[in-house]
Amino acid sequence: MRISFDRAAEFYDKTRGPPEPVMKQLINRLVNELKGYGNIIDAGVGTGRFAKPLQDSGFDIVGVDIARAMIDKAVEKGVENLIRGDACFLPFKDNSFSAAVCVHILHLLSEWKGALHEICRVTQRIMVSIDYVRRDPVREAYNRLLKSYGYESQRLGKGEWELKDLVKPLKSIFIAAYDNRVDERLAHLSERAYSSQWEIPEEVNNKVVDELKRQFGGRVLPQELRLLIWGINDLLAYCSDFTETD
Repeated sequence: MRISFDRAAEFYDKTRGPPEPVMKQLINRLVNELKGYGNIIDAGVGTGRFAKPLQDSGFDIVGVDIARAMIDKAVEKGVENLIRGDACFLPFKDNSFSAAVCVHILHLLSEWKGALHEICRVTQRIMVSIDYVRRDPVREAYNRLLKSYGYESQRLGKGEWELKDLVKPLKSIFIAAYDNRVDERLAHLSERAYSSQWEIPEEVNNKVVDELKRQFGGRVLPQELRLLIWGINDLLAYCSDFTETD
């Protein structure tokens, strides 16, 4: 099973990512860390929020995504070298790329381990992702309230941020600390902007979000953003463990 973000293409950029100054810091550090790497695959390129600045910085990058509407948004931004494809079946030879970008895709795939193996198969040296480090009482309360109505918010796979607990990254680089305004988060939850909400009935979601507004409205929660970098050999060793047993 896979979750396509075609339905999210129109609002994706408005509801994802850190504040613009923090995003610029992230991109600057990402550019520095990728210097010396030849060609790069962006697996789950989406609207091109990483591919476009990397392309503008002179990198040879190929973007792959299963969602046509997301690719169309990337094209509108001027992103080149885009392929509609499945991360679990990448149409490239072994070791085709020197580095991989993989941000917020693995949790959308029930076969997330297979996708990780595919990304490693076509990549020679490193894979990069990001991690939002925070306690998330809003999401915790959202999930508890959903259960009280007989529903659950579920992810198909594991997020890249969880992968760091399974395979130690070569680097975990602090980018910035900043405040997350809960009212903005609640607005996104009200709009069912997140894929984990799409199967939740609108009336149930509205009741849950109304309660969250009473509990958390006006609050500000601290969080930080980190850049994660894994060695492909380390990830392949992990992949070998589960491909032998699964």
